[in-house]
Amino acid sequence: MTTATGDGMIIQQMADIPLKRVEVISYVVLLALAGAAWLLASPLAAISVLIGGFVVILSFQWLKRDSLRLAANPTKAAKIKFMFKCLGRLVFLGLLFYFLVRYQQLHIPGFLVGLATVQVGITLAAISRAKRLLA
Repeated sequence: MTTATGDGMIIQQMADIPLKRVEVISYVVLLALAGAAWLLASPLAAISVLIGGFVVILSFQWLKRDSLRLAANPTKAAKIKFMFKCLGRLVFLGLLFYFLVRYQQLHIPGFLVGLATVQVGITLAAISRAKRLLA
């Protein structure tokens, strides 16, 4: 994806955001959001934020692990196995979310905020990286 122009180089460097950094930022964001929920809403909201955040961070870590394994061995069989693992993960998460919402007493808005922690972590890591590249 790197081209001779400066813009292509910046795009390639933006793609090199370390996943470990995203994970660390996601944990920090999760703790900040849970603390804010505890102070501004209720302990139930904070616990719901934590549950949603831990579920989505765990899913992100599983996806990262499987993606790295696929990158190390990009055979057709490995690709098919990766696709079935992704499908299984989605089914598992869907069932987990259903049972958490249906049978547990969760604060639904807090749970949804917790689910957004990885997206916020990715966004903050990308903004941080862009600031360093463009400065």
